[in-house]
Amino acid sequence: MTSHSSLERTEASALPASVVPFEDRPVLLLFSDDSTLIFARRMRDCLRAAAPSLKVEMGWLVGENALSYRQMSLLLPEGPDHALQGKNVFQQLMLARSHKAIVTSRVYGPLGAQLRRTIMHVDNERPCVIAFLGGLDFTPKDGYFRRRHCDGVFVFPQSEVATFEKQAQSWPTRMWQEVGFGHPSVTEVQSLSSQELADRKDIYFFTQALSPSTRRARLHMLRSMAAIARANPDRTVWIKLRHLPEENQQHLHLEKYSYPDLLAELPSRPQNLKVTACTMDQALKTAAIGITCTSTAAIDVVRAGVPCMVHLDYVDNYLDPLEQPMRMLFRDSGLITSLDDMLHLRAHKAADKWIQNMFCKDDLGAQVLGIIDRFQHRPFQVRKDS
Repeated sequence: MTSHSSLERTEASALPASVVPFEDRPVLLLFSDDSTLIFARRMRDCLRAAAPSLKVEMGWLVGENALSYRQMSLLLPEGPDHALQGKNVFQQLMLARSHKAIVTSRVYGPLGAQLRRTIMHVDNERPCVIAFLGGLDFTPKDGYFRRRHCDGVFVFPQSEVATFEKQAQSWPTRMWQEVGFGHPSVTEVQSLSSQELADRKDIYFFTQALSPSTRRARLHMLRSMAAIARANPDRTVWIKLRHLPEENQQHLHLEKYSYPDLLAELPSRPQNLKVTACTMDQALKTAAIGITCTSTAAIDVVRAGVPCMVHLDYVDNYLDPLEQPMRMLFRDSGLITSLDDMLHLRAHKAADKWIQNMFCKDDLGAQVLGIIDRFQHRPFQVRKDS
Protein backbone atom coordinates (compact mmCIF):
# COMPACT_ATOMS: atom_id res chain seq x y z
CA MET A 1 0.00 0.00 0.00
CA THR A 2 1.20 3.50 -0.74
CA SER A 3 0.49 6.55 1.34
CA HIS A 4 1.73 10.04 2.04
CA SER A 5 5.35 10.70 2.88
CA SER A 6 4.74 11.27 6.58
CA LEU A 7 3.36 7.75 7.03
CA GLU A 8 5.13 6.12 9.92
CA ARG A 9 5.23 2.40 9.10
CA THR A 10 6.32 0.75 12.32
CA GLU A 11 6.30 -2.73 13.64
CA ALA A 12 5.12 -2.82 17.23
CA SER A 13 8.54 -3.96 18.37
CA ALA A 14 10.02 -0.76 16.94
CA LEU A 15 7.70 1.68 18.70
CA PRO A 16 9.98 4.06 20.61
CA ALA A 17 9.72 4.65 24.33
CA SER A 18 8.31 8.12 24.87
CA VAL A 19 9.60 10.74 27.26
CA VAL A 20 6.47 12.81 26.65
CA PRO A 21 4.25 13.22 29.73
CA PHE A 22 1.18 10.98 29.73
CA GLU A 23 -1.31 13.80 29.16
CA ASP A 24 0.60 15.03 26.09
CA ARG A 25 0.78 11.69 24.31
CA PRO A 26 -1.41 10.97 21.25
CA VAL A 27 -4.49 8.75 21.13
CA LEU A 28 -4.25 5.64 18.94
CA LEU A 29 -7.29 4.39 16.99
CA LEU A 30 -7.12 0.77 15.80
CA PHE A 31 -8.54 -0.64 12.57
CA SER A 32 -8.25 -3.75 10.40
CA ASP A 33 -11.31 -3.85 8.13
CA ASP A 34 -13.89 -1.50 6.63
CA SER A 35 -16.11 -1.45 9.73
CA THR A 36 -13.30 -0.69 12.16
CA LEU A 37 -11.80 1.90 9.81
CA ILE A 38 -15.13 3.72 9.44
CA PHE A 39 -15.38 3.74 13.24
CA ALA A 40 -11.82 5.05 13.59
CA ARG A 41 -12.42 7.89 11.14
CA ARG A 42 -15.59 8.99 12.92
CA MET A 43 -14.00 8.66 16.34
CA ARG A 44 -11.13 10.81 15.14
CA ASP A 45 -13.62 13.49 14.12
CA CYS A 46 -15.25 13.36 17.58
CA LEU A 47 -11.92 13.68 19.38
CA ARG A 48 -10.74 16.54 17.18
CA ALA A 49 -14.01 18.36 17.76
CA ALA A 50 -13.48 18.09 21.52
CA ALA A 51 -9.76 18.95 21.48
CA PRO A 52 -8.49 20.45 18.19
CA SER A 53 -4.86 20.34 19.35
CA LEU A 54 -5.01 16.65 20.32
CA LYS A 55 -2.85 14.35 18.22
CA VAL A 56 -4.87 11.37 17.03
CA GLU A 57 -3.12 8.53 15.19
CA MET A 58 -4.52 5.72 13.07
CA GLY A 59 -3.08 2.26 13.73
CA TRP A 60 -3.51 -0.38 11.01
CA LEU A 61 -3.28 -3.94 12.38
CA VAL A 62 -1.59 -5.68 9.48
CA GLY A 63 -1.96 -9.19 10.88
CA GLU A 64 -5.73 -8.77 11.10
CA ASN A 65 -6.09 -6.96 7.79
CA ALA A 66 -9.27 -7.50 5.74
CA LEU A 67 -8.99 -4.30 3.69
CA SER A 68 -8.27 -4.15 -0.02
CA TYR A 69 -6.10 -1.46 -1.56
CA ARG A 70 -9.24 0.12 -3.03
CA GLN A 71 -10.95 0.29 0.37
CA MET A 72 -7.90 1.77 2.08
CA SER A 73 -7.49 4.34 -0.69
CA LEU A 74 -11.17 5.25 -0.51
CA LEU A 75 -11.56 5.37 3.27
CA LEU A 76 -8.10 6.55 4.36
CA PRO A 77 -6.30 8.04 1.32
CA GLU A 78 -3.59 9.61 3.50
CA GLY A 79 -2.68 6.18 4.85
CA PRO A 80 -2.28 5.03 8.48
CA ASP A 81 0.14 6.58 10.94
CA HIS A 82 1.29 3.14 12.09
CA ALA A 83 1.36 -0.23 10.35
CA LEU A 84 1.40 -2.52 13.38
CA GLN A 85 2.48 -6.12 13.09
CA GLY A 86 4.18 -8.89 14.99
CA LYS A 87 2.97 -11.47 17.51
CA ASN A 88 3.77 -9.16 20.44
CA VAL A 89 2.11 -6.10 18.94
CA PHE A 90 -0.21 -5.41 21.88
CA GLN A 91 2.34 -6.14 24.56
CA GLN A 92 4.68 -3.64 22.94
CA LEU A 93 1.91 -1.07 22.59
CA MET A 94 1.11 -1.40 26.28
CA LEU A 95 4.75 -0.97 27.29
CA ALA A 96 5.93 1.59 24.75
CA ARG A 97 4.78 4.73 26.63
CA SER A 98 3.97 6.15 23.20
CA HIS A 99 0.20 6.71 23.56
CA LYS A 100 -2.07 7.78 26.37
CA ALA A 101 -5.02 5.79 25.04
CA ILE A 102 -5.99 3.05 22.63
CA VAL A 103 -9.55 3.38 21.34
CA THR A 104 -11.12 0.54 19.38
CA SER A 105 -14.46 -0.87 18.26
CA ARG A 106 -13.11 -4.41 18.33
CA VAL A 107 -11.36 -6.06 21.27
CA TYR A 108 -8.74 -8.12 19.47
CA GLY A 109 -7.84 -11.35 21.25
CA PRO A 110 -4.21 -10.44 22.03
CA LEU A 111 -5.31 -7.04 23.36
CA GLY A 112 -7.78 -8.70 25.73
CA ALA A 113 -5.04 -11.11 26.81
CA GLN A 114 -2.77 -8.23 27.84
CA LEU A 115 -5.54 -6.56 29.83
CA ARG A 116 -6.23 -9.82 31.68
CA ARG A 117 -2.70 -9.70 33.11
CA THR A 118 -3.09 -8.05 36.51
CA ILE A 119 0.44 -6.61 36.52
CA MET A 120 -0.19 -5.04 33.13
CA HIS A 121 -3.61 -3.78 34.15
CA VAL A 122 -2.23 -1.80 37.10
CA ASP A 123 0.84 -0.44 35.28
CA ASN A 124 0.72 3.32 35.70
CA GLU A 125 2.41 4.03 32.35
CA ARG A 126 0.28 1.90 30.06
CA PRO A 127 -2.33 3.51 27.79
CA CYS A 128 -5.99 3.66 28.73
CA VAL A 129 -7.96 1.16 26.64
CA ILE A 130 -11.47 2.22 25.62
CA ALA A 131 -13.74 -0.09 23.64
CA PHE A 132 -16.91 0.75 21.77
CA LEU A 133 -19.34 -1.70 20.22
CA GLY A 134 -18.68 -2.56 16.59
CA GLY A 135 -22.19 -1.39 15.66
CA LEU A 136 -25.63 -2.77 16.35
CA ASP A 137 -24.75 -5.80 18.47
CA PHE A 138 -27.19 -8.68 18.06
CA THR A 139 -25.39 -10.74 20.74
CA PRO A 140 -24.48 -8.03 23.26
CA LYS A 141 -23.74 -10.36 26.17
CA ASP A 142 -20.81 -11.85 24.27
CA GLY A 143 -19.56 -8.41 23.28
CA TYR A 144 -19.83 -7.11 26.83
CA PHE A 145 -17.87 -10.06 28.20
CA ARG A 146 -15.02 -9.44 25.73
CA ARG A 147 -14.83 -5.85 27.02
CA ARG A 148 -14.80 -6.77 30.71
CA HIS A 149 -11.13 -5.79 31.22
CA CYS A 150 -11.22 -2.53 29.24
CA ASP A 151 -10.85 0.71 31.17
CA GLY A 152 -13.70 2.39 29.36
CA VAL A 153 -16.66 0.82 27.57
CA PHE A 154 -19.31 2.62 25.53
CA VAL A 155 -22.56 0.83 24.71
CA PHE A 156 -25.82 1.73 23.02
CA PRO A 157 -28.80 2.03 23.15
CA GLN A 158 -28.75 3.97 26.41
CA SER A 159 -30.84 1.30 28.13
CA GLU A 160 -27.92 -1.12 27.66
CA VAL A 161 -25.79 0.68 30.25
CA ALA A 162 -27.88 -0.93 33.00
CA THR A 163 -27.71 -4.29 31.18
CA PHE A 164 -23.92 -4.07 31.03
CA GLU A 165 -23.61 -3.19 34.72
CA LYS A 166 -25.90 -6.05 35.71
CA GLN A 167 -23.84 -8.53 33.70
CA ALA A 168 -20.62 -7.08 35.15
CA GLN A 169 -21.71 -8.08 38.65
CA SER A 170 -20.82 -11.67 37.75
CA TRP A 171 -17.23 -10.81 36.74
CA PRO A 172 -15.02 -11.65 39.74
CA THR A 173 -11.91 -9.99 38.26
CA ARG A 174 -13.43 -6.64 37.27
CA MET A 175 -11.03 -3.79 37.97
CA TRP A 176 -11.20 -0.02 37.38
CA GLN A 177 -13.72 0.61 34.63
CA GLU A 178 -16.14 3.31 33.49
CA VAL A 179 -19.18 2.62 31.31
CA GLY A 180 -20.71 5.22 29.00
CA PHE A 181 -23.40 5.52 26.35
CA GLY A 182 -22.68 6.30 22.72
CA HIS A 183 -20.97 5.57 19.45
CA PRO A 184 -19.47 7.95 16.85
CA SER A 185 -21.92 6.65 14.23
CA VAL A 186 -24.90 7.18 16.53
CA THR A 187 -24.60 10.82 17.52
CA GLU A 188 -27.42 13.35 17.35
CA VAL A 189 -29.79 13.14 14.39
CA GLN A 190 -29.32 15.79 11.73
CA SER A 191 -32.16 17.66 10.08
CA LEU A 192 -32.86 17.96 6.34
CA SER A 193 -35.59 20.22 5.01
CA SER A 194 -38.44 18.79 2.96
CA GLN A 195 -37.13 20.76 -0.02
CA GLU A 196 -33.65 19.24 0.32
CA LEU A 197 -35.15 15.75 0.32
CA ALA A 198 -37.49 16.58 -2.58
CA ASP A 199 -34.50 17.66 -4.69
CA ARG A 200 -32.79 14.29 -4.22
CA LYS A 201 -33.48 11.44 -6.63
CA ASP A 202 -31.33 8.58 -5.32
CA ILE A 203 -32.77 5.57 -3.50
CA TYR A 204 -30.28 3.30 -1.75
CA PHE A 205 -30.65 -0.32 -0.68
CA PHE A 206 -27.91 -0.83 1.90
CA THR A 207 -26.78 -4.45 1.87
CA GLN A 208 -25.32 -6.57 4.65
CA ALA A 209 -22.82 -9.44 4.31
CA LEU A 210 -24.68 -12.15 6.23
CA SER A 211 -28.32 -11.15 5.93
CA PRO A 212 -30.65 -11.93 4.24
CA SER A 213 -29.04 -15.32 4.52
CA THR A 214 -30.52 -17.26 1.59
CA ARG A 215 -30.20 -16.86 -2.14
CA ARG A 216 -34.00 -16.64 -2.52
CA ALA A 217 -34.20 -13.86 0.05
CA ARG A 218 -31.55 -11.80 -1.71
CA LEU A 219 -33.25 -12.26 -5.05
CA HIS A 220 -36.49 -11.12 -3.38
CA MET A 221 -34.82 -7.87 -2.36
CA LEU A 222 -33.28 -7.35 -5.80
CA ARG A 223 -36.63 -7.94 -7.51
CA SER A 224 -38.21 -5.46 -5.11
CA MET A 225 -35.55 -2.86 -5.94
CA ALA A 226 -36.11 -3.52 -9.65
CA ALA A 227 -39.86 -2.96 -9.18
CA ILE A 228 -39.19 0.35 -7.41
CA ALA A 229 -36.84 1.38 -10.22
CA ARG A 230 -39.42 0.60 -12.91
CA ALA A 231 -42.13 2.51 -11.03
CA ASN A 232 -39.84 5.53 -10.59
CA PRO A 233 -37.97 6.05 -13.86
CA ASP A 234 -36.93 9.57 -12.79
CA ARG A 235 -34.98 8.12 -9.85
CA THR A 236 -31.89 5.93 -9.55
CA VAL A 237 -32.07 2.90 -7.28
CA TRP A 238 -28.63 1.94 -6.01
CA ILE A 239 -27.59 -1.42 -4.57
CA LYS A 240 -25.03 -0.14 -2.06
CA LEU A 241 -22.39 -2.82 -1.42
CA ARG A 242 -20.29 -3.00 1.72
CA HIS A 243 -17.44 -4.31 -0.43
CA LEU A 244 -16.81 -5.82 -3.83
CA PRO A 245 -17.15 -9.63 -3.99
CA GLU A 246 -13.41 -10.21 -4.34
CA GLU A 247 -12.72 -8.03 -1.27
CA ASN A 248 -14.71 -10.19 1.13
CA GLN A 249 -12.46 -13.23 1.41
CA GLN A 250 -10.65 -12.16 4.60
CA HIS A 251 -13.54 -10.28 6.18
CA LEU A 252 -14.88 -11.29 9.58
CA HIS A 253 -18.32 -11.71 7.97
CA LEU A 254 -18.05 -13.78 4.80
CA GLU A 255 -20.72 -13.16 2.18
CA LYS A 256 -22.07 -16.30 0.52
CA TYR A 257 -24.20 -14.82 -2.30
CA SER A 258 -22.96 -11.58 -3.81
CA TYR A 259 -25.49 -9.07 -5.08
CA PRO A 260 -23.63 -8.30 -8.33
CA ASP A 261 -23.73 -12.00 -9.26
CA LEU A 262 -27.42 -12.29 -8.40
CA LEU A 263 -28.24 -9.08 -10.23
CA ALA A 264 -26.98 -10.64 -13.45
CA GLU A 265 -29.81 -13.18 -13.16
CA LEU A 266 -32.58 -10.58 -13.19
CA PRO A 267 -34.48 -10.50 -16.48
CA SER A 268 -35.06 -7.07 -18.04
CA ARG A 269 -33.03 -5.23 -15.43
CA PRO A 270 -34.10 -1.54 -15.49
CA GLN A 271 -31.36 0.88 -16.49
CA ASN A 272 -31.88 2.97 -13.37
CA LEU A 273 -31.08 0.03 -11.08
CA LYS A 274 -27.34 0.26 -10.42
CA VAL A 275 -24.62 -1.04 -8.12
CA THR A 276 -22.17 1.08 -6.14
CA ALA A 277 -19.40 0.49 -3.62
CA CYS A 278 -19.12 4.14 -2.62
CA THR A 279 -18.66 5.10 1.01
CA MET A 280 -21.62 5.52 3.36
CA ASP A 281 -20.92 9.24 3.65
CA GLN A 282 -20.99 9.63 -0.13
CA ALA A 283 -24.29 7.76 -0.39
CA LEU A 284 -25.96 9.82 2.31
CA LYS A 285 -25.10 13.08 0.58
CA THR A 286 -27.53 12.26 -2.25
CA ALA A 287 -29.93 9.72 -0.70
CA ALA A 288 -33.64 10.58 -0.69
CA ILE A 289 -34.56 7.26 0.96
CA GLY A 290 -32.51 4.50 2.58
CA ILE A 291 -33.74 0.89 2.61
CA THR A 292 -32.17 -2.01 4.46
CA CYS A 293 -32.97 -5.35 6.06
CA THR A 294 -30.63 -5.95 9.00
CA SER A 295 -27.74 -3.61 8.26
CA THR A 296 -26.41 -1.10 10.77
CA ALA A 297 -26.72 1.33 7.86
CA ALA A 298 -30.22 1.99 9.20
CA ILE A 299 -28.64 3.97 12.02
CA ASP A 300 -26.51 6.01 9.60
CA VAL A 301 -29.55 6.79 7.47
CA VAL A 302 -31.62 8.02 10.42
CA ARG A 303 -28.70 10.03 11.80
CA ALA A 304 -28.30 11.77 8.44
CA GLY A 305 -31.93 12.89 8.50
CA VAL A 306 -32.84 10.66 5.55
CA PRO A 307 -36.13 8.68 5.57
CA CYS A 308 -35.36 5.07 6.49
CA MET A 309 -37.15 1.79 5.82
CA VAL A 310 -36.26 -1.41 7.68
CA HIS A 311 -37.78 -4.27 5.69
CA LEU A 312 -37.91 -7.57 7.59
CA ASP A 313 -40.67 -9.43 5.75
CA TYR A 314 -38.34 -10.79 3.10
CA VAL A 315 -38.50 -14.36 1.80
CA ASP A 316 -37.00 -16.97 4.16
CA ASN A 317 -36.72 -14.43 7.00
CA TYR A 318 -37.45 -17.24 9.48
CA LEU A 319 -34.14 -18.84 8.45
CA ASP A 320 -32.17 -15.66 9.13
CA PRO A 321 -30.65 -15.48 12.64
CA LEU A 322 -30.34 -11.70 12.39
CA GLU A 323 -34.00 -10.98 11.57
CA GLN A 324 -35.42 -11.33 15.09
CA PRO A 325 -32.64 -9.34 16.83
CA MET A 326 -33.10 -6.55 14.27
CA ARG A 327 -36.84 -6.62 14.84
CA MET A 328 -36.31 -6.33 18.59
CA LEU A 329 -33.93 -3.39 18.25
CA PHE A 330 -36.28 -1.51 15.91
CA ARG A 331 -39.64 -2.63 17.30
CA ASP A 332 -40.39 0.79 18.84
CA SER A 333 -38.75 2.84 16.10
CA GLY A 334 -41.68 3.09 13.70
CA LEU A 335 -39.25 2.25 10.88
CA ILE A 336 -40.10 -1.42 10.26
CA THR A 337 -41.74 -1.28 6.84
CA SER A 338 -44.09 -3.70 5.08
CA LEU A 339 -43.48 -4.86 1.53
CA ASP A 340 -46.38 -2.75 0.23
CA ASP A 341 -45.12 0.41 1.94
CA MET A 342 -41.57 -0.23 0.70
CA LEU A 343 -42.66 -0.74 -2.90
CA HIS A 344 -44.68 2.49 -2.76
CA LEU A 345 -41.87 4.37 -0.95
CA ARG A 346 -44.08 5.20 2.03
CA ALA A 347 -41.50 5.99 4.69
CA HIS A 348 -42.43 6.73 8.31
CA LYS A 349 -40.85 9.09 10.82
CA ALA A 350 -38.73 7.55 13.55
CA ALA A 351 -40.29 7.66 17.02
CA ASP A 352 -38.83 10.38 19.25
CA LYS A 353 -38.52 8.13 22.32
CA TRP A 354 -36.62 5.50 20.33
CA ILE A 355 -34.26 8.17 18.97
CA GLN A 356 -33.53 9.46 22.48
CA ASN A 357 -32.64 5.95 23.62
CA MET A 358 -30.51 5.15 20.57
CA PHE A 359 -28.62 8.35 19.71
CA CYS A 360 -26.10 10.03 21.99
CA LYS A 361 -25.09 13.67 22.34
CA ASP A 362 -22.39 15.28 20.21
CA ASP A 363 -19.97 15.53 23.16
CA LEU A 364 -18.72 11.97 22.74
CA GLY A 365 -15.13 13.04 22.18
CA ALA A 366 -15.15 15.00 25.42
CA GLN A 367 -16.56 11.98 27.27
CA VAL A 368 -13.73 9.78 25.96
CA LEU A 369 -11.10 12.32 26.98
CA GLY A 370 -12.72 12.56 30.42
CA ILE A 371 -12.31 8.81 30.95
CA ILE A 372 -8.67 9.01 29.85
CA ASP A 373 -8.02 11.79 32.35
CA ARG A 374 -9.67 9.90 35.21
CA PHE A 375 -7.81 6.73 34.21
CA GLN A 376 -4.54 8.56 34.76
CA HIS A 377 -5.55 9.23 38.38
CA ARG A 378 -7.18 5.87 39.13
CA PRO A 379 -6.29 4.17 42.45
CA PHE A 380 -3.83 1.29 42.83
CA GLN A 381 -1.17 1.82 40.20
CA VAL A 382 2.21 0.13 40.05
CA ARG A 383 5.19 2.20 38.98
CA LYS A 384 7.90 0.34 37.11
CA ASP A 385 11.53 1.37 36.99
CA SER A 386 12.25 3.43 33.87
